[in-house]
Amino acid sequence: MYDIQKANEIYNRKLADNSNFAKEIVEEWRRDMPENFAEYMLKLEYGCHIVDSSMYNEAVSYLKWIGDKGVGEKWSIDEIKKVSNIDFDDKDYYLMDYAYVCNMLWSDYCNVFTDTSYYLKMAQNYLEDIDYCGDDVSERAYKNAKKRIKYNRKKEDK
Repeated sequence: MYDIQKANEIYNRKLADNSNFAKEIVEEWRRDMPENFAEYMLKLEYGCHIVDSSMYNEAVSYLKWIGDKGVGEKWSIDEIKKVSNIDFDDKDYYLMDYAYVCNMLWSDYCNVFTDTSYYLKMAQNYLEDIDYCGDDVSERAYKNAKKRIKYNRKKEDK
């Protein structure tokens, strides 16, 4: 792995020599690593939430329904929006967060019950859990999606 302390020393030295160094690095990063740049900028603007359709689509594509009953999303984002009756402007999470959780729960419990309304209620409770022991319950969908993507990409690379 890289020596972070050494990298910080180099950065600070370069910045002292060139006041535009930070801007130049960002521009290079933006050009050379557009996906990383986009992820960072979206996170900066929206926090740890699923607001990018490509991230959402990749995360749901890895969902495997229990009992080999299917893969991917059960409900589209538009379908979930139509039946949710949630004003997402008043929530700490976004529609894609909610849609991801609905589909994630379906993939795990589709052999238990099939009523859509159960999944809508469970997803809302999941993203608003008052005794969640993490930093921010509304970020659970993003963190789960990121883990799922990372895990599956590693599996695919093997």
